[in-house]
Amino acid sequence: MSYQLKNVLGLHARDAGFLTRSLISKTLSGNRPKNFVICNSYPKSGTHLLYQILYSTPGLKQWDDIISVQALCGIMNTPNHIRWKLGSAPDQSIVRSHLMYSQQILDIFSEHHCKLLFIYRDLRDVAVSHARWITKEEQIFLHDIYQQEPGFDEQLMNSIVGVPVGTPFSSNLSQPNIAQDFSRWHGWLQHPDTLSIKFEDLVGERGGGCEDKRLHIVEQIMDHLQVKMSAEEIKTKFGSYGMNPEESHTFKKGGKGSIGGWKKYFNDDHKAEFKKIAGNFLIELGYETSLDW
Repeated sequence: MSYQLKNVLGLHARDAGFLTRSLISKTLSGNRPKNFVICNSYPKSGTHLLYQILYSTPGLKQWDDIISVQALCGIMNTPNHIRWKLGSAPDQSIVRSHLMYSQQILDIFSEHHCKLLFIYRDLRDVAVSHARWITKEEQIFLHDIYQQEPGFDEQLMNSIVGVPVGTPFSSNLSQPNIAQDFSRWHGWLQHPDTLSIKFEDLVGERGGGCEDKRLHIVEQIMDHLQVKMSAEEIKTKFGSYGMNPEESHTFKKGGKGSIGGWKKYFNDDHKAEFKKIAGNFLIELGYETSLDW
């Protein structure tokens, strides 16, 4: 059985399970829409940092699953997969997701009462985190391709410039360059009902950021969720030193979750390619004022 056929059959079996759970859940709830908090992110941008704050918020439930636009084997998930998996989550759940911006995704969210949050990060740190993640996670479809590279410099370059189809020879696996990939998520930044959060603003003093800015962002999150908490309560409950970064997958796999870790790994070739491919995104997102870095 081919790799592709085996994975397609596996995904169909997985989705049948989500469909069944979704239908049972809908029947038990009397066909009423559920209430969800969507903890969405561009992959490797600090999903768990935001998730930690959300699951420490009164009235919300942890849900130990993630909804993604792409399966680990590299095949893109269908709208029905996303619909059925979301529908299988318990009411009042925090739903972690890596879902690009599209009308189809918005239509699926509109079937429930969803509070939308989106976290993003300096794309240079994303590239480093992505390369380290791919090389360590054997289930990821690009793992073997990255492992064939002579060192981390080449693996990091793959995460910046992408992997075209046929590289290595005869491979059917690919990924876009980092600017093409991020552009699919870019629309969340302009979506009026989504609270967009910069990772660097949320990381706090413990991660090399500003603690006052972190607490201000947490206040915005509570307002967005319509949760009433005083400034003192927020400081006590959500200060960066009061939370455990070791719980975070990104923290462990992506340079300890701090700001500007990319500087340790980018050589001149990485910088040149990144500026050419995604430099304008860095300026638009406020990470640079020019390409003179």
